[in-house]
Amino acid sequence: MLNPFNYFKSKTSFKQNLLIPLILGLLVIITRVPFMSKALYEWDSVNYALAFEKYNTLQQQPHPPGYILYVAFGKAVNYIFNDPNTSMIVLSITFSIFTVVLVYFMVREIFSKNVAITAAILMIFNPLIWFYGEIASIYIFEAFFGVLIAYSSYKLLKGNEKFIYISAFVLGLAGGFRIDIVEFMFPLWIFCVWYARPSYTKIIKGLFVFIMSISLWLVPTILLTGGYKEYFALLKTTSKAATQTSIVFGASISQQILNSGAFIIWSALGLTFLGILITALFLVCHRKGLKSKFRVYLKNPLTIFFLLWIGPASLFYLVIYVVKPGYLLNYLPAVIIILSYILNRLSHDLSFKFPKISYKQTIISLLVLYAVLSSICFLYPYDIHEGQIWETPMEKMGVSQDVSFGLDVGLFYNNAKINANDANTQLHINDILNISNSDPRSTIVVIRDITREDEGFNWRKAMYYLPGYDVYYLCDQENTGITGQVSSWHGKNHSYNISQAPVLDIPLNSATKIVWIMNDQSSFYQEVKDRLGVSSISLPNGLNIYYSNIGNQTSDFQISNFIFQR
Repeated sequence: MLNPFNYFKSKTSFKQNLLIPLILGLLVIITRVPFMSKALYEWDSVNYALAFEKYNTLQQQPHPPGYILYVAFGKAVNYIFNDPNTSMIVLSITFSIFTVVLVYFMVREIFSKNVAITAAILMIFNPLIWFYGEIASIYIFEAFFGVLIAYSSYKLLKGNEKFIYISAFVLGLAGGFRIDIVEFMFPLWIFCVWYARPSYTKIIKGLFVFIMSISLWLVPTILLTGGYKEYFALLKTTSKAATQTSIVFGASISQQILNSGAFIIWSALGLTFLGILITALFLVCHRKGLKSKFRVYLKNPLTIFFLLWIGPASLFYLVIYVVKPGYLLNYLPAVIIILSYILNRLSHDLSFKFPKISYKQTIISLLVLYAVLSSICFLYPYDIHEGQIWETPMEKMGVSQDVSFGLDVGLFYNNAKINANDANTQLHINDILNISNSDPRSTIVVIRDITREDEGFNWRKAMYYLPGYDVYYLCDQENTGITGQVSSWHGKNHSYNISQAPVLDIPLNSATKIVWIMNDQSSFYQEVKDRLGVSSISLPNGLNIYYSNIGNQTSDFQISNFIFQR
């Protein structure tokens, strides 16, 4: 019988099973804590923060499909910190540690200890994984559950049939955090079940466990939404996304190119420049062997295992829909594991070709180089703002994001984006409070054009950080392209309502000032300037906040198709 007290008896066991994971976890903490975001990073971050107060998917708290287990985790942690941003970042860092340690144990079992350590270090310093470990975001759970499902499925692949239940449970439970994980990892799980050839009884039991684990989060989510009709009606609103990004579902060629281009750029960022170079060098050096044994490699169950881990998600993102690089974290660990294997093989090749350079020297040098280059990539203070306007209209929120190629429009994800978000959020809050003398009754806030949605001051952030103020998101043909009607999203005290009509009234109540977050190149801006006059506050980051003093005038006035009324 296994004695648990003998598990770490030998020095080797202690080092491999406890000391190395502890060092890896400590390294994650050291690299994450100093660069934590100080403000909620994006629109979705606010949705989660509001869900900690009250779970209500109809009010986008959070947005569909609900993420109920993530909200539950976050709410529990928030009892300790009493700050949603800090609570979500603590979760991101904690599950970054869990993911790195899981990768270490998994790769050690598949390949070797050296490859496992290499994979763990590549994970820690990977710019995308690093980035999502610093902000209030759910995407680290993509990586964690991707690895956990793959590892438990691999155990089944190797013949440990009890893992049919463990892997099935984990696969179903993952949907309570990110439902796409279930869809993309299901083919891998099916392959491992097929390869392991358990009895039909065990397969049926495994499927039952899978269904039950899905029910653990799906049933409460449906009940809290108001019923299955309401819930699935909400899901339908998110399923329209592909019509704006994929030519398969009716998008234009240019929209398809933008979507696929973003995926390629983010994939390159995830693999890193050094990773691309090392992979290319390995393929060149081993081209003859790979070519002659291509069919052999392709039939190898381990090759199929990694193809099924990477393939479904990457193909979907390339062809159908990808809006954030965080989506890639589902399979990025698999790419990093393959890269770590290549890195070790290449180090052996170089030490064989150049005997004076040992394998150990080569692999350490390459890992140090990777860590340095990745750190520069993540920490270098790029000027990524440059006053650019990039807006996702409210009507298309969750459906599309127009992106262009270049560092100045948001495709490059690093610490500079986090700092830009923190600074921009705080600057807007401070100046709005100064303009209004901290009196919510004196000022309404109107959001028209979002400056760089992910690091800008959007409507959702405004209504969260300024709860006592009347905050409006006004959408018309100019900033949405929708004709025939306009819409107003009014937020106050962490709740909101929506109005749509050809012409809408915006009540001023006792307000004597209006703060405008808008593009000074728009016709809306010109109307405001001509009718009311505009004062401008220049921010240190090159942006501007506009406001109008309307005094106590009693006459109504119209801007675009919005009538501002006392």
